[in-house]
Amino acid sequence: MESNELRIFRAVAQEGSITKAAQALGYVQSNVTARVQQLETELKTQLFYRQRGMVLTPTGEKLLCYAEQILHLLDEAKKAMSDSIEPNGRLSIGANQTVSTLNLPQILAQYHKAYPKVDLSLTTGSTDELVHKVLHFQLDGAFVKASVKDDNIVEELVSEETLVLITSPEDLDMKAIYSKPFLMSPVGCPNRDQLESWLKANAINHLRFMEFNNLDAIIGGVIAGLGASFVPQSAIEKHEKLGLLRSFSIPQQYSSTKTFLIRHKAALMTSALDKFIEMVETSTPYHPIVSLDLLKMQ
Repeated sequence: MESNELRIFRAVAQEGSITKAAQALGYVQSNVTARVQQLETELKTQLFYRQRGMVLTPTGEKLLCYAEQILHLLDEAKKAMSDSIEPNGRLSIGANQTVSTLNLPQILAQYHKAYPKVDLSLTTGSTDELVHKVLHFQLDGAFVKASVKDDNIVEELVSEETLVLITSPEDLDMKAIYSKPFLMSPVGCPNRDQLESWLKANAINHLRFMEFNNLDAIIGGVIAGLGASFVPQSAIEKHEKLGLLRSFSIPQQYSSTKTFLIRHKAALMTSALDKFIEMVETSTPYHPIVSLDLLKMQ
């Protein structure tokens, strides 16, 4: 069993398709098929169900866990050998859509200018998707909208923001918002959950939603008169000053939201990641997370 076979096996498992795995790896499809079959022959077991794509068998699931650990250690060894005081190499960051829209592009531009030898990439997605990728070493770090309760996850930084209701500037009373559709991210978005909790606490149960997956589109939709929304105050300050929309505050227990920067506990803290965390901390309202163990020692 060679490391290259494990990389091919992992790619097929992740993509769920020989064709997609071959495209992702830059290999000929027949080569990928042959290597998977060779691995199954060597291990004397079936690794995939070949129906409507490639689905892992229980044995395949077991091998994937070991493959990810082995490949992670090999990749970490390469990183450790090539790491230097000056950041270099690959740095893959993930972010919730709201975070990526608000201030991350500016930070990434600043980082790229300061450390041009780092191959920087940004992936957006839901909190669950980003946590999964961090746990499987597909991302070096990610900004997520909720604290992650997993022993393999380290939370480096946290930022707290205030959410506000936004609507058309002619709506002078908050009650005018209730009958409007709410432009929000799909089900599972923490901001949406908090909005629903607050409205239900005020006996407002008949809600209409128009689902958007981008903060800029949501704000633009409110400005265009499509409906109302519930967004970070910092994202709409300029629009409100220009008279393009109006905001309303709600109680803190429903309006406070946190964003965490997470990474895998077992991942190597490269100079590239260390400098990125440092830049985020100094450029934004993020601050380090102090563990409870440290607080008890003080």
